[in-house]
Amino acid sequence: MDGINLLEGVNATIKLVHGFKDTYVYHKDNQTVYIKHVFAHKLTSNLKPNMTAQDIDLIRQLDALHLRCYVLVHIKSYNSKQYDLALFLDDYEAIQGVSSELAKQRAMPINNAVNLINTILL
Repeated sequence: MDGINLLEGVNATIKLVHGFKDTYVYHKDNQTVYIKHVFAHKLTSNLKPNMTAQDIDLIRQLDALHLRCYVLVHIKSYNSKQYDLALFLDDYEAIQGVSSELAKQRAMPINNAVNLINTILL
């Protein structure tokens, strides 16, 4: 599964970050955001994305450079069996994980995630 295919409608130049699976840089005018796409088949008591040490190092380096980087968790809906829910995590949350209660509060339909990315890039 490729997260970028789930985000139709993002108005930006999108490029794969070389050497990193499902990590993309979204660029529009002078705005840039890095997004690591991960997939969750269901919400667990502590939602912690499955990331490599290399992914975590990249996130920390981008954070140290004050560049925006998020982990976008695509959540499979129990009813539709599709990855049609999304949850943005910042660097700290992605590394530590978040409770299922917080994940449920912040999860959004995938089209809202597209709108949010477009807003970030304004």
